[in-house]
Amino acid sequence: ASPLTGLTGVFGSILGPLATGTLVFIFSVFLLLERVELRDRFLKLVSLGDLRTSTKVMDESAGRVSRYLLVQLGVNCGFGLVFGAGMLLLGVPNAVLWGLLAIVFRYIPFIGTFAAVTFPAALAFAVDPGWTMLIGVLGIYLVLELVTTNAIEPNLYGTSTGLSAMAVLIAAIFWATLWGLVGLVLATPLTVCLVVLGRYVPQLRFLDILLGSEPVLLPEERFYQRLLAGNVAEAVELSESELKDGNATEFFDRVA
Repeated sequence: ASPLTGLTGVFGSILGPLATGTLVFIFSVFLLLERVELRDRFLKLVSLGDLRTSTKVMDESAGRVSRYLLVQLGVNCGFGLVFGAGMLLLGVPNAVLWGLLAIVFRYIPFIGTFAAVTFPAALAFAVDPGWTMLIGVLGIYLVLELVTTNAIEPNLYGTSTGLSAMAVLIAAIFWATLWGLVGLVLATPLTVCLVVLGRYVPQLRFLDILLGSEPVLLPEERFYQRLLAGNVAEAVELSESELKDGNATEFFDRVA
């Protein structure tokens, strides 16, 4: 290809994302400038005269999303700090950069951390004549990812968002199918808003039941259902868990 064709291709690939980013920035500025007026119009549109419920939905959604973003920032910074420190100890060049990239890439669920470790792993493979540095990079990544994903995130995200672990996975698949990478990034905040909406709007109650993290059956209902199904093992397990917090008389009065 001629130099002009190559230059056109490069500029074409840059201008698309640049134009999209510029539009997003402009819309964000105007949305923030008009936020009060837009909020009032939104309330008028969806409240159907019930301003109290609509205001509670908006406040709770904003609170949950804010807590989720704050927790996510803390988890990502901790992950990036430990990962960067590990790269520094292993002697991987530009260790601080890889730690910062890990923080940014972890905002993309499921595939972000895999993308973040690809660069330092490739660099370790290139600069180290042996396998020690590459194995160390992959080992640090696997340990960090397993601990963060299985021990830290389920507890912190569940309490901050009110979503079950299965709901987070389903939401990621649904929004990624709908909107691609952008949907994957926005999956949890959007689903949080839907779950809060289901908590206060009777017609959307099924969303809170399907996606929320709160138990949907009372202890007595769960105990009764296990007995109806003939599932003695689970009924005994429920009884033992209830008896840990109280005496037998209270258990029989309140549950059995």
